[in-house]
Amino acid sequence: MKKFNFRDFLKEERKLDKVIRFSAQMRIKDESVAEHSFHVALYSMILADLEEKIFKNKVDKEKLLKTALLHDLEECLTGDIIYSFKHTHKNLTREIKRISQRFFEGLMKSLPDKISKEYLTFWQGAKDKKKIEGKIMEAADKLEGLIYALNEFSLGNKEFKETIKIYRKQLNSIGLKSIELILRQLKWPAF
Repeated sequence: MKKFNFRDFLKEERKLDKVIRFSAQMRIKDESVAEHSFHVALYSMILADLEEKIFKNKVDKEKLLKTALLHDLEECLTGDIIYSFKHTHKNLTREIKRISQRFFEGLMKSLPDKISKEYLTFWQGAKDKKKIEGKIMEAADKLEGLIYALNEFSLGNKEFKETIKIYRKQLNSIGLKSIELILRQLKWPAF
């Protein structure tokens, strides 16, 4: 087994509580990437349980929860890249993903090889739309952003109006019965 340095990993990953999401928008309450990752993991678990227990779909929950916790880990080094910028062009999106993977791989060097390889595989397939775990991960990530935006809007921050519309549209296109169930229960602002 190669020598690993857990201290170096901890030093870097702890920065996630200082990385602020939605940094290009006026915010009433900041949200860190660490907070976001916790909520994404929680929502992933709930969506997976709904899919299994109500809609009778098999979900690999261990893989899903590990993926949820890892999905934005590289942002402790890169910061949160603004969604509208990151998705302005397919080539830019692809290049950001490639560079983000390098940062993620650098973080993983502090962990044993078997663990780092497994984590990299989870990170790479986080939003694989061919698998239910990827769909749930995508839905949980978008749902978390939506809940944050709805909260900002309810506090009087009208700047999140478009963000709410975008997330709602994205979530409706995923095709998961669990997310459809949750979306029907949310209180939507009248625009």
